Amino acid sequence: MAYFNHAFTKVFLGTGTTLNPPVPSVTNPASTAGYITTNGTTTATLATLGPGYFSLFNKDTYEKVNFSSLPGPCCPLVLASSSLYQKDKISPYIGGYQETNKSKYINPKYIHQFYYVDTCTPQQAVVSVGNTPGTNGPTNPDQYQGGTTAATCCFEFLCGETYYLRLDLKGSPLLRFLNHNSYHTLSAYTGCCTGPTPTPVDSTLVMISWANEIITSEYTKSFVLPVVFDEAGVAWYAPGTTVDPISGLPVTPAQWWSAYVSPGHVVGECAGLRLFGAYVETKFGNCSFQITDFFEKELVRIYASMVDYNGDPCVFSGICVYTECYGLQGMGFGEQVLRDLILSESYLQNYFHTDIRIREITQGSDIIANVNRNALYGRYFILHSVPRYNNPTGVFDNDQYMLEIIVNGQIAPFEANMSTWLTSCGNGCTALEVKTCEPCEVVPNEPLT
Repeated sequence: MAYFNHAFTKVFLGTGTTLNPPVPSVTNPASTAGYITTNGTTTATLATLGPGYFSLFNKDTYEKVNFSSLPGPCCPLVLASSSLYQKDKISPYIGGYQETNKSKYINPKYIHQFYYVDTCTPQQAVVSVGNTPGTNGPTNPDQYQGGTTAATCCFEFLCGETYYLRLDLKGSPLLRFLNHNSYHTLSAYTGCCTGPTPTPVDSTLVMISWANEIITSEYTKSFVLPVVFDEAGVAWYAPGTTVDPISGLPVTPAQWWSAYVSPGHVVGECAGLRLFGAYVETKFGNCSFQITDFFEKELVRIYASMVDYNGDPCVFSGICVYTECYGLQGMGFGEQVLRDLILSESYLQNYFHTDIRIREITQGSDIIANVNRNALYGRYFILHSVPRYNNPTGVFDNDQYMLEIIVNGQIAPFEANMSTWLTSCGNGCTALEVKTCEPCEVVPNEPLT
């Protein structure tokens, strides 16, 4: 590894359940989640526990270390986890599949980073056009598209006119669907005037017209879910909608905008349109899973602007467009965890076969069974180096190793033991760094006040 300027990564699975035997012992150990806490437990016992268990072991005895009385101030340890496989042999000649997965010796003096990456639930982009719960008093003017402000969220629509809303959708899902981003101009005709002078109309009807085009156009219907808010602030949903996109509460046909009856325009009031990014990637099940299968992580980005007949958004003052949430890409996807485990096992020459029957013979199916592809997982990372005291090439003087532990959440005993170990060696990175995401706070689809 001295010829590469990146760290070699080794992945350990630590998603086991908590073990709480009546009398913990070295052969019947206790654990907090997947971390073995019983001192003296050997790697031989670890190999019998099934997938998902790990701990730190003495490099000479391969016993779980007692961190209350470490062997020395800078004692090297070994990180080991139980095997991913259920059988030790696949033939009379090929065995050792249940051997524990071990790291190189880890000297705490040469640990450079110890941190935890938390899960991050993906969030869809949310954009408001006109008066919605998202624009009813927001405080960040930078999120208004086109440089408008909250003061222009109401727009007076007149009879006898056609109004246009340009909708741009961008991101990997659109590129894979169209080979380019999606651009669509929505139109809404307000109907004939009853007199010689144009008069204001119910702006809710304009929003419904735009929303109907969104759900019927092949270019937009799979990627955007619109919700209309009438001039009284009541939410109206697309026909066929069964649940609210924010709260998950049921939606009845009486709440579909096809049931809306206009009471006419109310002076001083205006409607709005809320656009939710809506995209679900199609993927295969576990039986036919291939490591080359694509899975989508990027979100649909939504840009909207009111335009004139020529499609120009800059020649007049249009309705306000406010980005409530730019979207949040998720972290810790089971899909990625599975692929990382497969790659790590490949370095051990435990290859994941594409042929389903050979995969079954070589226990490749066990790897898939140990990961929920629809779940989110946290990860611990330990970056350490192994100094090269004899390096005739002169390229690098140490090799870096990144140890990655897949877990269901933070494990307090493991973090405490790591802190004790690092402190004993005077290592400055004793405080665990936790990397998290900041989700958007989206106002529910409730009537405006």
